Formats: sequence, C-alpha cells, structure tokens
Amino acid sequence: MFFNWFGSKYSKTEEKHQEQIKVLSSNDADYLLRSWLSPTHKVSLSHKEKEILLDISNKTISHNKNNLTRTQAYLNLYGNNPELHWSYLAHMVSRNAGWNMTDLKGKSISKLLSYDRLEVFFSFLEKANYVIFNDAFPQLLIYEKGKIESKDYTYLLPHLGVSDFMLPVWRLFMEQKVKNSPFLTVSLIINEQNLLETQVMLNPFYQKKVVQSLTFHLQEMMGFTQILFPYVDGESLQLTGSTIAQFDEVASRIKVGKKLYRLLFGNKDVHEGALSFAKSNIHTGSREDYFPSVFSASKNTKKIFSPNLEDAWPTYKHKPAKKLQDDWFNPSASRIFLDFYRLPFREQITDMKKPHIYNVIQVSGLSELQSLIPEIEKRRE
Repeated sequence: MFFNWFGSKYSKTEEKHQEQIKVLSSNDADYLLRSWLSPTHKVSLSHKEKEILLDISNKTISHNKNNLTRTQAYLNLYGNNPELHWSYLAHMVSRNAGWNMTDLKGKSISKLLSYDRLEVFFSFLEKANYVIFNDAFPQLLIYEKGKIESKDYTYLLPHLGVSDFMLPVWRLFMEQKVKNSPFLTVSLIINEQNLLETQVMLNPFYQKKVVQSLTFHLQEMMGFTQILFPYVDGESLQLTGSTIAQFDEVASRIKVGKKLYRLLFGNKDVHEGALSFAKSNIHTGSREDYFPSVFSASKNTKKIFSPNLEDAWPTYKHKPAKKLQDDWFNPSASRIFLDFYRLPFREQITDMKKPHIYNVIQVSGLSELQSLIPEIEKRRE
C-alpha cells in the first residue's frame, strides 16, 4: 500500500534534470502557509491533559537512555503505526549512528585520535541522536495517543516545545482519512535537521572541536560518512544506502534524508528486506550485526574489532533537555520550505558492500597518519 504514494496521486516535475514527485497538494500548501503565519497559543490544560503530557515525557526519557533504546523504540512505534514512515527511517539511520559510535573504539580509529578527541566525537554523535529523539518521539506518541482514542491531541504539541513548523503539519495529517505519509516524513526530516542545526551543528564547542576539524573533513573527503541499509534478499544479506557529503550543511542533510526515505520506501525488496533484518537482529551497535564475516564484537578473532555499544561507551549523562526558547522556524521565510516537498522519482538500489569494505581498508591505512593529525589540528587552532 505504501508504494501507491509514489504512483499517479502526485504530479511529477523536472528539477535540475531529475524527475521529482510532489508530495504536497496546492490546497495543503496554502493551508500550511496560512497556518505558519498565524500566531500559536498554548491552551490551558485539564488534569487529564497534564497526565497525558507527563506520561509522554516519562516514556521519552525512558527510551532516550542511549542509542540502543532509541533505535528499538523507533522500530516498536513503527510496528504499531506503519503509516509513520519516518519512525522506520529513523530506526535504520539510528542503527548507523550506533555503528559510528562504536567505530570510535575500533582498532583503527582509536589509534587515529587521542582519547579526548574520541570522547568529543562520541558526545557529538550521541548529542545529535539524543536531540532528534527528544523532539520527534513525543510528537509520534501524541499522534499514537490521538489515533487510539480517535481524538486530535495536536494542540498539546506547543507544551512539548515542538516547533511551530510542525503544528499545522500534524493537524493536516490527523485530518486525512488516507494518510499522506510522504508529506509527514518530509516535514519531520526538515524539522529535525533544522533542530539539529541550531542545537548541535552551530554549537560553538562542536563547531571548533568537530565540524571544523581536519578529521571531520577528511572523513567526508574519503567517503567514510556512509548510511547503510542491510536488507535480507533471499538467503543472503545485502547492503545498500548512500554516502553523505557536506554533512555540515542543513539543506544537504535534508536532501540525503529524502533520498534515503525514497530508497527505503520506494523499493519493495529494500523495504521488506530491511524490515526483516531489523526485526531479526537486535541492534547492539556492533557492525557484526550485519557483517559477521568481516566484523566481530570480540577482540579474540582475526576479524575487524567492532564492539557492542554498551561495552564501548558508558551511558552518557545529558544535561536536562531544554525546550525550545527560540524556535528555529521563521514564519516570514516559510514559503521556501515548500520547495522541499519533492522526492526523487526513482532511487537506484546501489550495492554498498564493496564501497563499505573499501572504506574499511582506507580507515586502516588512515590510522598511519595518527602522528601527523594532532600537530596539524594544533596549528589550525
């Protein structure tokens, strides 16, 4: 059924020589623009509504413990609400975040960076994973609550610090008898990447220590920033996905997010095969989860060491999450966001096994530069 959304329901346009699918009708676009320009007001809460918000807050805190709990929570929520495509996409991307976290404690990268730098890079990945979950998961729970009770609770979203950008999106989604899942997914991609930009990417500490670091740009230039989707294909496990370029640019991250969504939901083999993998392989953070012939969570093998997350890093103690003081969303510039509501008409299934192995070899060779990078970084500072 989800493949029908990429059929004739939405018109196709040509943008920079690439066919695009519009996932937002003209009427819905007008509704969003009018709503975005209208001021948002918080309603007074009843006792029941306060209990709902407290329950959602407690569930979010419980599942936001670490990358493992977040990743599983996304999958569970999608299992109960298959119209929430973003939750499945978030699950697969969150697996990659966990693998990146444990890579830092693998043999090659741990040689490349000092322990202090490893901790900074881990905190950067963990913070990004945490911030997105802390914002998006309560929104998904509010929707699920309303779905179960056949009631629209989107008016409670401002009390959860949700951006004004998302309020009319959720109202529109709740009203639809046939849910426009691509529309909601693209909206969440836009929102979460802009939130990531303001709360993590532009953080002065991470700007200096991570985003502007030589190590960060070296990884991008050599193609290490891959998002992988393992998927079951018959008796074998395949790898597809994409390489991220210009991760420090929000528009680039939104584009990649839409590309990954199209790959996951526009190809039946990938969609069903990745879901089969996800359900049968609990996320541990080790790359052994999907490539046991190459990686191992044990050091006592000839395979590449890829530890479990809980063995690699202790639970990170985040400061109490601050709800939005200044919303990232500027209503006066709202029209520019309508251009993002397009998806690639086709997304080719790329075999990522060979590129992935090649990157592993490159990382092993890169570790030989360990004596040079600290000195170069020092000069840059």
